[in-house]
Amino acid sequence: MNLFPKKRIFLDYAGGKDNPSAIYAEGVEVKQKLEEARTRIARILHAGSKDIIFTSGGTEADNLAILGVFEKAKEKIQKPHIIISSVEHSAISETAKEVERRGGEVTVIQVDEDGRISPQEVLNAVKENTILISIGLANGETGTVQPVSKIGRLVREYRKEKNTVFPYLHTDASQATNFLDLSVESLRVDLMTLDGSKVSGFHGSGCLVVRPNVNFLPIIFGGGQERGLRSGTENVFSIVNFAEALVLANKNREKESERLNSLRKYFIEEIKKKIPNVVINGAEEYALPNIVNLSIPNILAELVALKLDQKGIMVSVGSACNSRKNIPDRETIRFSFGKFTTKNEIVRALKAL
Repeated sequence: MNLFPKKRIFLDYAGGKDNPSAIYAEGVEVKQKLEEARTRIARILHAGSKDIIFTSGGTEADNLAILGVFEKAKEKIQKPHIIISSVEHSAISETAKEVERRGGEVTVIQVDEDGRISPQEVLNAVKENTILISIGLANGETGTVQPVSKIGRLVREYRKEKNTVFPYLHTDASQATNFLDLSVESLRVDLMTLDGSKVSGFHGSGCLVVRPNVNFLPIIFGGGQERGLRSGTENVFSIVNFAEALVLANKNREKESERLNSLRKYFIEEIKKKIPNVVINGAEEYALPNIVNLSIPNILAELVALKLDQKGIMVSVGSACNSRKNIPDRETIRFSFGKFTTKNEIVRALKAL
């Protein structure tokens, strides 16, 4: 028996440390950790392990969903058409502009006065050349939750009636990860984006869930990782952390949602008392439990944010759009809460505001 085994010598610096594509023992071990993380995520999403494509985050996943489906559809459809909403994240809206630049067609569905999408309006916009509908599950600015499942039901009925595989339904669920059921079957989606950083994981991790019925092309080429659909050595450390964070968030989802919703209601009630003319943006009954988006008439939002910063309170600013014209018509301040937010912090923020 060798009581003092020789130290293993690493001579694969050109390949890099922790490379899951390596065939030596350490590489195989890293590959196993990668696949375990994939399986854990798939179970939570009620998807197959092969449905999970790891990316560098939500932005890349959104680009892959839209451009990947678009480029594949171009093989058979001359001018592929996609549908998005007027309140999508820039990762969606800017990629939609790229679709137009590449010869595609885009329809933007406006939201109602509550910031919500009408499923019927989405269905009415579907045409013979429509290949993809992309509607975010929850808005990152106002927290408004969209009726994605209802849209999914209408889309499936349409595909069955027309005997077609299109359109696919994609949702960016990054903002909803901590609070809503993300079962791809319940949501009736074909593709779904998640971002690791939104679930307290590391920045630079995320995934695109791609159901088996979806045909698409990669947009990043190279070593053929992720079944050839997303080349590039996987960031296994961040992916494992992403999986662990998602498992924890799913376990605590109901309890944490209830706690944050209580803080949110308290914040809104108190701010209405102290600033009667405050405008709460978005319908409260359709909102995530962790976001309060407000406007104060005749006061610059950026000035408020800077003053709050001086008092040790960190918030973000933006603009609310006219619900029918998608034109910014008032400045907004966004307060968003997380797992470390306490009642005392809310009281302090209210006092500062």
